[in-house]
Amino acid sequence: MPYATYARAAVVAIAVTAALSGCSESSGSPDGVGPTAAAYTGPVPAFSGPWASEFAAAFRSTKSEVVHAILEKGSITDRDYAEVSSAYIKCMANKGFTATITGPAGEGTVDAGEESFEAEAECNADLSVIATLRGAILRNPDHRDEEEIVAACLVDKKVAPPGYSKRDYGADLQAQKFPYSIENPGFSTCVNDPLGLASGK
Repeated sequence: MPYATYARAAVVAIAVTAALSGCSESSGSPDGVGPTAAAYTGPVPAFSGPWASEFAAAFRSTKSEVVHAILEKGSITDRDYAEVSSAYIKCMANKGFTATITGPAGEGTVDAGEESFEAEAECNADLSVIATLRGAILRNPDHRDEEEIVAACLVDKKVAPPGYSKRDYGADLQAQKFPYSIENPGFSTCVNDPLGLASGK
């Protein structure tokens, strides 16, 4: 039976988990990008732009030449994403598992159960780094303050009361106590897509 392979850092799943657990969006490195693997200690390009520090962190998180070649351009194109997605799917197929990529930030399924976990860990390293960073950029391209944009969305969606602020959301997130129902579909919408870029707002 197919199951969702959240290990590839699907941004939606990570964002919801972060909101409900109070954790950072990282499921691996302390910089919030990609898996914890043997750190790269060589030279890092001088990245620029709103996501420069995250590009640098992603570059340091892996020794993969494929990932480095993509990141050193300072952008992640659809073609780049397709390249690492295809490599992941091929790697899983070579290990006997049918994998698919269903979203823009590493979301996907594997037609197997727990027996595929080892293969997943071996095959998804490059995709995880690229998908995590790509998903974050697609969700918030100007790297605006996260708590501010989520709080504003919650008010806009009438999940939170008027005047609910960045400070309120930050405090509620820290305490894991919210003055509204987190079961409200608007909550997940705002946590996953606060600027409405995926939904076409």
